[in-house]
Amino acid sequence: MEHPKSSEVETSRMRLGGMLLFLASFMLWLYRHDLHPVNYIFVVLLMFRAVEYAVSKTSLFVKKADDLESPSIARRAKIYSSVVALLLTIVLVSAIMFLQFSQQVGGEPGSYDSKNYYDGAFHNLEESGTGTGSFLETSLGYLTDDGSRYPSSVLPSIEFAPMNLTEGQLSITWFGHSSILVQTDNVSLLFDPVFGEDNTDPLFFGPSPFEYEHTYELEDLPPIDYVFISHDHYDHLDMDAVKYLSSSQYVVPLGVKAHAVEWGIPSSNVHEFDWYEEANMSEDMSVVFTPSQHFSGRGINQDNTLWGSWAVYLNEHALYFSGDGGYSSEFSEIGEKYGPFDIAFIEAGQYDEAWADVHMFPEQTVQAALDLRAKSLLPIHNTKFVLALHGWDEPLEDVTVEGQRRNVNVTTPMLGETFLLDENMPHDTWWRNVSIYEPPMLKTNSFVGVIMYASMFVSAIMIRLGSKEPRVKLQQKYED
Repeated sequence: MEHPKSSEVETSRMRLGGMLLFLASFMLWLYRHDLHPVNYIFVVLLMFRAVEYAVSKTSLFVKKADDLESPSIARRAKIYSSVVALLLTIVLVSAIMFLQFSQQVGGEPGSYDSKNYYDGAFHNLEESGTGTGSFLETSLGYLTDDGSRYPSSVLPSIEFAPMNLTEGQLSITWFGHSSILVQTDNVSLLFDPVFGEDNTDPLFFGPSPFEYEHTYELEDLPPIDYVFISHDHYDHLDMDAVKYLSSSQYVVPLGVKAHAVEWGIPSSNVHEFDWYEEANMSEDMSVVFTPSQHFSGRGINQDNTLWGSWAVYLNEHALYFSGDGGYSSEFSEIGEKYGPFDIAFIEAGQYDEAWADVHMFPEQTVQAALDLRAKSLLPIHNTKFVLALHGWDEPLEDVTVEGQRRNVNVTTPMLGETFLLDENMPHDTWWRNVSIYEPPMLKTNSFVGVIMYASMFVSAIMIRLGSKEPRVKLQQKYED
């Protein structure tokens, strides 16, 4: 008769094989039900289990000989807690090192003589929270992914080619997200420049930009006279862009000057503004810094720089750039004081119920354009990063549909397309021609589904046969 020890090894192996087969089948089930982000959690848990197993084979936390052969629950708990503590320490030290030494964080803003600055921070004009939704609900939403948040293919774009402009003409180019180039025959303005293929977050795990048919680099642009910044979040204020555009004049909110100076921009080239502060920048251009309902911060300290929107009057043209922000009654105030505008570049993207107070929904974007008395609306803050749960093309589609319903002229240029204001403005629904996401065979094939459920059934049998109870019965039979 076979010795129970060898049988116990075989049944243990069978149980382990069954568990691995079940885990693989279950991960496939999650993948087929758009829950594959949960699989990352399983991968992390497996890594923890591998580390725990490796450490358990050492003498660490061993108090008796049996603990080395078969680690007790107390020893396993000590190993797990030590690994977690080590990882948390590494993350914490890395974050502190980054915030202390990385240039990306920028300068140290001071305190400001502004009615909007008190208790060591700037505040919105209207008291606001974050949103009406649940952060827990939104967080759970990130555990699902039906493939709609990312384009299924390279996004079509147009190679940037500046126009030869005559007096009175104004051209506009959108490079994705909130980066806008405005040109006349004698001046160039650049709003919230974020170029290149870097993540929107300074750390390696930040969202990567979508892939465009054409890439856009700062060196491809004409000389930039003025750079406008709406606020200091990483997807609007990019250190590398600021350094490259070192000879430009910077028009920024209060506090952002500290970042620009830290990155090498001469103090005399940086012009700071409080809300509703006006200035003549040149004979042909005047600006007003107008409020938005948002927040700021690049490091630990939040809201120590101001955020806002810009009203720009260039020759005979009136432009509005929203930056980021939730919908508020301030749009009507701005429209009454400084409108009408020939075109408004208004945020439409990265919205969610959990942060509805600081990011607008598409319907609110159209309403804001009406409040501002804008003749045309160009929706921005989309088509480059995934920072929310909505589909990548949802902002453009919903703003276009709502604009048609509300009789608002919504212009939707292709990425990199340059067009003249008030002359043949683009209305092409180009995003509808991007190939629709087609799930891979593993998600949709019925035969794969049958194999998956069969594997689950087989794995359950293997786990049962390899469980402790059959081994006990085998031991009793051997003893009899």
